[in-house]
Amino acid sequence: MASPLRKRFPRELKNNLGKYLGIFLLMSVTIALTSGFLLAAHSIGVIIDDMPEKYSIEDARFTTAFEATDEQLDAAADAANDAGTGGMDIVRNWSFDADFNHAQGDDGRDRTLRIYQHRTQVDLAAYAEGRVPEAADEVAIDRVFATNNDISVGEEVELFGQRFTVCGIMTTSDNQALFQNNSDFTVNTLTFGVAEVSESGFAALEATGHQPAYTYSVRFADRDLTVAQRTDAEKDMMRALSTAGATVDDLTDSSANQGIGYAADDVSGDSTMWSVLLYMIIVIMAFVFVVLTSGTIEEESAIIGTLLASGYRRRELVTHYLALPAAVGITAAVVGNVAGYTLMSEPMRNLYYGSYSLPPYYATWSWGVFAQTTVLPVATLVGITLLGLLRKMGHTPLEFLRHETSKGGVKRGFALPERLSFIARFRMRVFLRNLGNFATLFVGIGFASMLLLFSLAILPTMTHYAENLHNNVVAEHMYTLKAPLEVEGTQEDRDAWAAVSELQGVKGDKLSAMEDTGDALQDAGDALQAAADTLQNAAAALTASPSTEAMRAATNAQDAFTHAQDDFATAQDSFYETVDDIADELGKSRDDVLDMVDKAANVDADSDTMHPVNTVDNGAAKIAQAEKYAVYSLEYDRGEGSGTESITVYGVPEDSRYWDDLAVGDGHVVFGNGLIDKFRFADGQTVNLYDKYEDETREVTYEGDGCAWGTKSDMAVYMSLDDFNHFFGNDAGYFNGYASDQALDLDARYLASDLTPESMDAIGEQFVGMMDDMIGMLVGLSVFIFLVFMYLLTKSVIDRSARAISYMKVFGYRDSEISRLYVRSITLTVAVSLVVCQPLIIGGLTLLFRAMLLAYNGNIEIYVPMAAIAEVIAIGFATYLAVALLHIRCIKRVPLALALKVQE
Repeated sequence: MASPLRKRFPRELKNNLGKYLGIFLLMSVTIALTSGFLLAAHSIGVIIDDMPEKYSIEDARFTTAFEATDEQLDAAADAANDAGTGGMDIVRNWSFDADFNHAQGDDGRDRTLRIYQHRTQVDLAAYAEGRVPEAADEVAIDRVFATNNDISVGEEVELFGQRFTVCGIMTTSDNQALFQNNSDFTVNTLTFGVAEVSESGFAALEATGHQPAYTYSVRFADRDLTVAQRTDAEKDMMRALSTAGATVDDLTDSSANQGIGYAADDVSGDSTMWSVLLYMIIVIMAFVFVVLTSGTIEEESAIIGTLLASGYRRRELVTHYLALPAAVGITAAVVGNVAGYTLMSEPMRNLYYGSYSLPPYYATWSWGVFAQTTVLPVATLVGITLLGLLRKMGHTPLEFLRHETSKGGVKRGFALPERLSFIARFRMRVFLRNLGNFATLFVGIGFASMLLLFSLAILPTMTHYAENLHNNVVAEHMYTLKAPLEVEGTQEDRDAWAAVSELQGVKGDKLSAMEDTGDALQDAGDALQAAADTLQNAAAALTASPSTEAMRAATNAQDAFTHAQDDFATAQDSFYETVDDIADELGKSRDDVLDMVDKAANVDADSDTMHPVNTVDNGAAKIAQAEKYAVYSLEYDRGEGSGTESITVYGVPEDSRYWDDLAVGDGHVVFGNGLIDKFRFADGQTVNLYDKYEDETREVTYEGDGCAWGTKSDMAVYMSLDDFNHFFGNDAGYFNGYASDQALDLDARYLASDLTPESMDAIGEQFVGMMDDMIGMLVGLSVFIFLVFMYLLTKSVIDRSARAISYMKVFGYRDSEISRLYVRSITLTVAVSLVVCQPLIIGGLTLLFRAMLLAYNGNIEIYVPMAAIAEVIAIGFATYLAVALLHIRCIKRVPLALALKVQE
C-alpha cells in the first residue's frame, strides 16, 4: 500500500520551489559545463593517443649542423641496432623557416612558416580541406595558422618572396602544438605555422639560397620500447654520428618534443584544473545541502514530531524527506548531462581546436567522466541529505514538537546591552539566532569568492608571467648558435670560411670524390716529378758517359716518365670531372671552385679549437657591443611524480653589460628567482641537474643570500663563461650565443634562434587568445554559482524567521520596516564576509595554483591585482543585492496566519 506521505510531494515542491530550483540549477549547470569539457578533453586525449601509430609519429629527431652523409647515417643506424632496438628507419625531415607574406591580411607583423616537403613515411599530415601539394608553386598550410590569419584554399601567399597557391588546409602530427622552438614556453599560433610543399616546391625554396634545417626523424621497428630504452639507443646513435664526423646540434626524443606532447599535457593539465573546479563546486554544494537539510528539518519539526507520535517509523520519514532532493538531483544530473554532451561539447572542444593542430574530432564515451561529473555530485547531495536526516531523526517526538532539535544560535536567556537601541538589539538577535547559518554563509562566501577570484586571476597571472618573460630577455637579441661562430675576423678569414661554408653545402659524396681524386692527382703529380727527376739524372749520366747500359737506363726512364704523364693526365681528368660536378651543383665555373678550394685549404674546418668566422662583416660598432655567452639545458626532478623541470644554464661574461648586477665568477653560481620560489631551495642545498644527452647528473649548490637574480619567472642557473666551460668540460674558448642590442647578420647555417622581447610579448597575446573564451565561461559559471549559493543560504535565514516576521506583521510593522530589520542584518554579514575572506582566499589560491602548476615548466606566480579583488567584492555584493530583492518579496509573502498557528 502506497504511503499517504507521497501526497505531500507536490505541496512540498510548490512551497520550496525556490530552494529546489536553486539546487536543480546549481547541479545541472555545473554538470553541463564540467561534463562537456571533461568529455571533450577525454575524447581529444583518445585522439592524441591514437596518433603515434595512425600518423606514424617519429620516436626521435636529431639535427646536424650540416647535411649528414650516408656513411654517417649508416653508422647511426648500426649503433641503434647494436642497442637492441630491432632496427630503425632514419628519414630525412628537412625544413625551411620561411618568411611569410599574405597580401589579404598583412598587418605588418613578421610571420614564419616552417616548410616541409610532403611526408609519406613519418609525421603524416591530416587534411581538413583541399589536397596534397603537387605542383612546384602549391602549398598546404596548417589549419590553426590559416584560421588565425584568414587564409583559405585558392589564395596566394609568398614564401621567401616566391608566390605559392594554397591548395590545402591540414595539420601535421609532429606539430600538434605550434612551437617555433622546442624551448619556448607556449604555442605561437599567431605568427608561426607549418606548411607542406611538393618535392619540386622544396627544391625551388632551396634554389633561393637559404639553408634548410638538416633534421632527421627516427622511428624504431620495436614499438614497445620504453622511453629509457629509446634514450639509450639515441645516445648510442649520437656517439656514432659524432665519431663519424657529424656535428649534432640537437637530439629530441618524442617524449620531450613539445610539438608532439604539449597538447596532451595541456589537455591533461586543464582537465585537472576543471576537476579541481568541480571539487570546489561540490564542496560549495555540500555547504548548501547541509544548511538546506537542517532548515528543512527545523521547518518541518512539528510535522515530523506529529508523524512519529502517530506511529510512523523513522525509516519511512527519512525516505520521504530524502526522496524529493534525490529526485531533483537525479533530474538535474540527466538534464546537465544532456546539455553537456550536446550543447557544451562543441564550445569546449573548440577551446583546444582553436589552439592546437589536431586531426578531425570524434567523441568517445568515458565512464570515468560520467562518475566524476554526475555520480559524485548526486551522491554528495543524497549522502549529505541522508546524513543530516539521520542525525536529526535521533531526537524524540516531543523534542520535534517543541522545536528543540537545533543546537545552533544562542540560548533564549542571553541578555543584550540595554544601551543599544531596539533596532540594533533586534538585528543582533537575528544574527545570534542564526549564528550557525551565518558561519556557514561566511565559509560558503569564501569558497564562492575563491571560485570567482580563481576565474578572474588566471588571465592577469598569465599576463604577468608573460611580462616577466619579457623582462628575462636581457638584450634586444639573444642569438643561440648551433656551434661557436666568431663575428670578428679579417676579410681573408671571412672569404676562407665563406668558401668552406659553400663547399660544405655540396653533397657529401661529391666532396669525398673530389678529395679522393685530388689525393690521386697529388700522388700522380709526385710520381711524375719523381719520374722527371729520374729521367733528368739518366740523361745527364748518358751525356757524361755514353754506354749501352746508360742508354738502356735513359730509355727506361723515358718510358717511366711517359707512363707517369699518362697517369697524371688521367688523374687530372678525374679531378676536373669531380670539380665540374661540384661546379654544376653550385652554378659556378671550374676556376671558381678551384679558387674556393684554394681558399678553404687555409682552414682546418674539423679542428675543435678553431671557430668558424662569420662571412658577413657586421662592423666594429656592432661587434663591440655584442657579448658572447653559452647556454645549455638540464633537467631537475620536481619530485612527487610530477616529472622533470627544464633548467637553462647560462655561462655569461663577468661584469656583463647585459646581465646587470649578476655576481658570477670564481665558481659562484646564481639561481633565477623563479627556481627558488618554485622549489624552495634551502641555503647550502645541493641541486642535482640531469643531463639527458650525456646521461649524467651535475651538481650545483644554492648558497643562499646573494645567489638569486631575475624575476620570479626566471628558471635559469647562471655562472661565468669560464666556469660554464669547466663545468661542462668544454674547450676554454667555447660559446654558443651572442647577446646584442643591435641586430647582427649571422650565417644562417650556424644560427639556431633569435630570442627577442617582442617574441615574449607574442606569448602574452597567445595566452589571451587561448584563455579568453575559457575565462568567460569560468566567470559566468562562478557568478551563477555565487547567485544561487547566496540565494539558498540567505533564504534559509528568512525561512527560519518566518514566524517572527508574521508576529511583527501582526504588531503592525510594515513590510519595508521588517525588511530593514532582517535583510540588513544579512547584508551586513555578507559585506563583512566578502571583505574579510579575501586574504584567506588569496592564500588558498596561492597554494592551489602551486599544486596545480607544479607539473608545468616554468614558475607561474599567482598575481591577483587589486582590481580583481575589487571585482570579486563588487560582483559578490551586486549578486547579493539581486538576491535581496527576492528576499524582500519573500517577506511580503509571509502570511499573518502563521503567527496564530500553535507551535507546540
